[in-house]
Amino acid sequence: MNKIKTVLIILLNIVIQSTILSRFSLFGVHENLSIPIVVALAIGFGAYTGGFSGLVIGLIEDILFSPVIGMRALIYFVLGFLIGSSEAGINKEDIRSGIIFTILGTIFYLIVYYIIGYLIGINISFKEYLFGPIFLEMLYNSIIYIFVFKIFNRVYDFPRFRL
Repeated sequence: MNKIKTVLIILLNIVIQSTILSRFSLFGVHENLSIPIVVALAIGFGAYTGGFSGLVIGLIEDILFSPVIGMRALIYFVLGFLIGSSEAGINKEDIRSGIIFTILGTIFYLIVYYIIGYLIGINISFKEYLFGPIFLEMLYNSIIYIFVFKIFNRVYDFPRFRL
């Protein structure tokens, strides 16, 4: 049942990202709904689910929005797998750990995106983005994570282990 819910959330993410969030820009920065969703799935279900959902979300976004296929898929896959691999030391029920991972995931996404873009020859101005909009995007994604966390706690039965 969780697999069906995950597929529906991935599709809903793509629809919301492409229709609603792409139209709104606060101070020149767009929100990225995919990072908080990948972080929440990785924290809740582990490395494989987080990595696979990141790969699927990234491939769909690459096909729809990106001139190069595979950049976002690789970044979201690595992000979901790394966060899911560290699930043993994470308190899944504490929202602060997810907010920290969302902030770190946003930084990771932007740095790796610019490195890959530079290597394949896409002209991207990293200095302009580093000192301004990156902090706003981290803030926006953290706020979005709070809503994603609340929704996921109602929708999913996350596996819990007691010692």
